[in-house]
Amino acid sequence: MKELEITARGMTFQALADGPEDGPLLMLLHGLPRNRWEWHHQIPAMADMGFRAVAPDLRGFCPGARPEGVENYHLDEYAQDILAIAEALGNEDRPFHLMGTSIGANMAWWLAARYSHRVATLVCINIPHPGALATGRSKTAKSTEGQDKKFNYIAQAAKEGNERKMFEGMLAVQGVSPEESEPYRTALDSDEALRAVYNFYRAIPLWMKERLDPVPMPTTFIWPKGSTNVASASIDANANWVKGPYRLEIVENVHQPALQAAPERMTSLLLKHLAEHAQ
Repeated sequence: MKELEITARGMTFQALADGPEDGPLLMLLHGLPRNRWEWHHQIPAMADMGFRAVAPDLRGFCPGARPEGVENYHLDEYAQDILAIAEALGNEDRPFHLMGTSIGANMAWWLAARYSHRVATLVCINIPHPGALATGRSKTAKSTEGQDKKFNYIAQAAKEGNERKMFEGMLAVQGVSPEESEPYRTALDSDEALRAVYNFYRAIPLWMKERLDPVPMPTTFIWPKGSTNVASASIDANANWVKGPYRLEIVENVHQPALQAAPERMTSLLLKHLAEHAQ
C-alpha cells in the first residue's frame, strides 16, 4: 500500500491505495470517526485481485479539503468529490466499483442512485438506502427498537461544541485495539478537523427529505448485526431499493467498524462480491 495525494475540485485529498494503475478502479469510502485507514486490511487483498483499490479521506477529514459552511457537507458535495477523484485517477470514461461503510455508505447510495452511469457495482456496510431507512422509520415510529430511536445520537453529534465528546465516545465504543484506532486520533486531533468532520451530521437536514431512486447495479449489503444504529425493519426494506442483483449478508456478533472488528470475514465477503460481479 502507498499514500497518495489527489487534487480534485481545487482541494487535496489524502488516500491509501494499492494495485495496478491500469486495473479496474475500486473506490472505498470510510466511516466516522475514522478515515482512509479503516480499509487497510482489505486493500491488499483487493489489489491482489487486480483492482486499483483507492480509499480517499472524505472532505473534512484531511487538511486540504475542509471547506467552511455546513452547506458544503451536503451528500452531493461528497459525491462530486468522489467523481472528481476518480477522474483525477484517469477514470473519467468508465464506471468504477464502489464500496462504503457507515457515513461512507450514505455517500455511496447517493452516488450510485444519482450518478448510476458512473458506478459499476456497489457494496454498502451497515447503513441501508435512505428509502429503506424511511420505511424503517414509518414502520417502527412508536417502537423503542425503531429507526428514529436508533438514530437518536445524531442530534448530539450535530450539536456545535459537542464534537470532541462525540469523537471520544464513538472511538470508545468501537472496541478495536489502540493500534487500530490511533491513526484516527492522530489525524483528527484538532478542533478545526472535528468541526469539519461533524458537519456531516449538521448537513443531514439539507438532503434527508430529497427522494433517492433505487440503485440499478449489482449490490451487496452487509449488516454487522452487533451494531445498534439500524432497525431490522430498515434492513428488511433495503432489497426494495435495489433494481439489480442484490445480496444481503448478515455478519453475526460483529459491530462497527466491521472492517477492523472482523477483517478476515469482511474481506472474504467483499472479495466474493467482486468475484461475482466485477470480473
